Amino acid sequence: MDNQYRSTFIFIGFCLAVLLLIFLPDAGYTVNLIIRGSAIMGLVYAVYFYYHYLGLASGHVHYSEQDDSNKIGILSDEIFTQTHYTALQDIIFSMVKSMNNAFESGIYIINPKIQNFELQKSTSSEFLEQIDINNTIAIKCINQKTTATFYQKDHTTPWQEIFAGQTWRGSECVVGQAIRFKDKSVGFILVRSEHFSDIDPNDLMLFEYLGDIVSLFMEELNSLEESIDNNQNKSRLLDLISELNFKQDEPAVLNTFRNLIRSFIDYDCLTISSLNENHMQANIKLADGIQAHLPSENSFNIHGTIHGLPYNEKKTINVMNWSKRYSNLSRFKAGDTDEYRSDSVLGVPILIEKDIWGCIIIERSRSVRFSKDDETLLILIARILGAAIFWVNEYQKIYQNAIRDGLTGLLNHKTFMERASDEIQRARRFQHDLVFLMYDLDKFKRVNDTLGHPYGDYVIETTAQIMKDNVRTIDVVARYGGEEFAIVLVNTTQEMAMVVAQRIVDNIANHEFSMDGTDINMTISSGLCEYPKDSEELSDLISFADISLYSTKKRGGNGVTIYQDEEETLGT
Repeated sequence: MDNQYRSTFIFIGFCLAVLLLIFLPDAGYTVNLIIRGSAIMGLVYAVYFYYHYLGLASGHVHYSEQDDSNKIGILSDEIFTQTHYTALQDIIFSMVKSMNNAFESGIYIINPKIQNFELQKSTSSEFLEQIDINNTIAIKCINQKTTATFYQKDHTTPWQEIFAGQTWRGSECVVGQAIRFKDKSVGFILVRSEHFSDIDPNDLMLFEYLGDIVSLFMEELNSLEESIDNNQNKSRLLDLISELNFKQDEPAVLNTFRNLIRSFIDYDCLTISSLNENHMQANIKLADGIQAHLPSENSFNIHGTIHGLPYNEKKTINVMNWSKRYSNLSRFKAGDTDEYRSDSVLGVPILIEKDIWGCIIIERSRSVRFSKDDETLLILIARILGAAIFWVNEYQKIYQNAIRDGLTGLLNHKTFMERASDEIQRARRFQHDLVFLMYDLDKFKRVNDTLGHPYGDYVIETTAQIMKDNVRTIDVVARYGGEEFAIVLVNTTQEMAMVVAQRIVDNIANHEFSMDGTDINMTISSGLCEYPKDSEELSDLISFADISLYSTKKRGGNGVTIYQDEEETLGT
C-alpha cells in the first residue's frame, strides 16, 4: 500500500507540474525551475514505474523484495506453456519411490503472474496446489545449490502452508532441491518422509541428481523451441523426449534415436559410436543401413579416420567427396581397401556436460551433400541424445544406489523384501519351489572391537563376494542387515539348496581373511526353509529361516539347519 500511495502522490505532482508549465509559462525563474524539476522527476518515475511494475506483470525477470540472501529468480511465461515434461515427472517420482516406497514427492514451479509456486504434479493429495512466494521453506529450497532438509517440528507454520492440514507427529521431514532454468531458480522438488531417520546421506545425494535432471530437461525443451521452426519436426522431437523411458538400457535409447534420424534424413549408412576410456579409440554402439564393411573388432582409431574427425576437431563435419578433401584419412582403418566408399559424410559430436561422449555419422554413397537443414537437425538430435544418455546413466546410478547396499553391492533389505515377494508370486504362478536362506557371521562383534570397523567392513565385503560366487544370477542375494545376509534360491528344492548352503558355509570357514598383515578365520551360521512346503507367506519364510539360523548358533555355529529339522526338534 505504501508503494501505491507514493506512486499516486508522485503522479498527481507530475500532472500539476505539467499543468503549471502550460498555464504559467512566464512564471519567475525560481518557480519555473521548481516546476520543470518536478515534471522531470515525475517523468523519470513514470518510466521506472512502467519497467518495474508492468515488467513484473508481464512475467519478466524480477526479484522478490526480500533481503539479498532471499532473492528469487522469476521465470518468464514460456516454461508454463510446456506440457511435454509430464513423462519426466513420472520418472522422477518412480526414482523417489525406488529409494523408499513411503516417500511422497511433489514438483513446484513459480508462476510469475500470481507470484506463487504452483504444484505441477505430486504423489500425494496432501501437497497444496499453491505455495506463497515468501514461504521460508520454499525460499531456502531455491536458494541452496545443494539439498535442504526441514523438520516439521522446527517449521510448523511454513509446513502447514505446503501440506494439507492434519495431525503431524513432529518426526516428519521434507527434503527440497532447486530446479534451475537459464541459471535461475524457478522451482523445486520436495520429498517428504514420515520419519527423518528414513533419509540417509545417500538419499540426499540422489535427490540432488533429481534436480539436475529436471533442470537439464527443461533446458533441452527450451533449446527445441528456439532451434526448430518446423512445428511438425518440433512436435515429433518433443514426443520422442516425452516417450523416452529412462529405465531402458543404452541400446534401447540408441535404437529410438536411430528410428528418429531415419525418419528425418535420407542416408545409406548410420553409425553411432562412443569414446573409449583411453580416448584413442571409439566403440561402435549402433549401425544402420550398409553394415557389411564395419570393422570386425567393432572399434576404430579416432586418429587417421573420417569417423574420428568429429572427435578430433570437436565440431560438426559436413563434406562431399571427403576422400579427396581428406586424402590422408581412411574410413575406419588406415590403409583400408573397403569396397564400400561413402562420398558425402555428415558427422556430429555427442556431448555430455560439455565433454565428447560419442559421435553420430551418416553417409551417402552418392555425391549429394547433406543440406544445412539436415546438419541443423542432426546437431539438435545429437544434443538431445547426449542429454538422454546422461539421463539414462543418472537414473541407473540413482536406481543402483537405491536398491543396493553401499558396502557390498548386494541388494539392500528393502529391495530384498520386494524381490522376495515377487519371487513368491512367480513361484505361485509357475508352481515351482523356492528356498530361503538366512546367514549370520559368527562372533563378528569381536572383529570390530579388536581389529576395528575397516577390518569388519573387509570381512563383510569378502563374505558377500563368496556368496555371489556360489549362487546363480537368477537367485536373490542381499545384505539383510549388519553381518546378516539373505538368499532366495529360485526354482530349487530343499535337497538342492542344502548343497549350496553348505558350500557357502565351508568356503567361508576355509577362507583366509587377511588385511594389513592381520590374518583371521571366520565362520558363518545358516538356516533355511522352503516355499510352499513350510509356508506361502514371506514373513513366515523369513522368520522360519531365522529360527533355524539361531538353532545353528546354539550348536556352536559354522553349519546349516533346515527348518523341518527344527520343527521336529521343538516337537520332541
